[in-house]
Amino acid sequence: MSEGFTTTESAGIVAGLAWASTRLFGLLGRWASTADRPDVAVSLATASRHMGWHADDLTALEPDSEALLLPGDGKRFERLAAVLDSLESGNDPVENLAIAHRVLLARVGSGCVAVEKFASAHSDAPLARVMGFMLTDLRRDRDEGETLLEQLMSDASIVRRIGSAVVNAEALIVGAGGLPQIARIP
Repeated sequence: MSEGFTTTESAGIVAGLAWASTRLFGLLGRWASTADRPDVAVSLATASRHMGWHADDLTALEPDSEALLLPGDGKRFERLAAVLDSLESGNDPVENLAIAHRVLLARVGSGCVAVEKFASAHSDAPLARVMGFMLTDLRRDRDEGETLLEQLMSDASIVRRIGSAVVNAEALIVGAGGLPQIARIP
């Protein structure tokens, strides 16, 4: 049985996930609004809407005290914000769909799994509850996104182009220190 998180660890996890969910809500929504294919737009908009809902849930769990944030969080968030801003344009909608599902939502999902596994059933119950809802939506969104990507990858050149976009986005995220919540898991 897990001992759960300290107050500082929990505050950092919640703040990191709330920040990431809020940023992805905006990014995925903007990608959806510029997609030239209705199926891609719907997939991105659905994932965006889910990230927005979960950002609200996580924000409600955030502590009032900024003293609980660890030193260096601001710089790390700034680096990651710059990376997300750089991903905003330059890719076509199918590449954005792949980046969303294979990089961004995948990383949020793996962070949520780690939080859920380490959380104490008693002291971390509100956080674990939000993780459960997030994982349900993330799994469904990623399954639907992957199904759509499979349909859209009709030839080797598209597969290579999508693969290149995914690898580039992953390298940028890793270079910025990863998504905030992952560094918090003890």
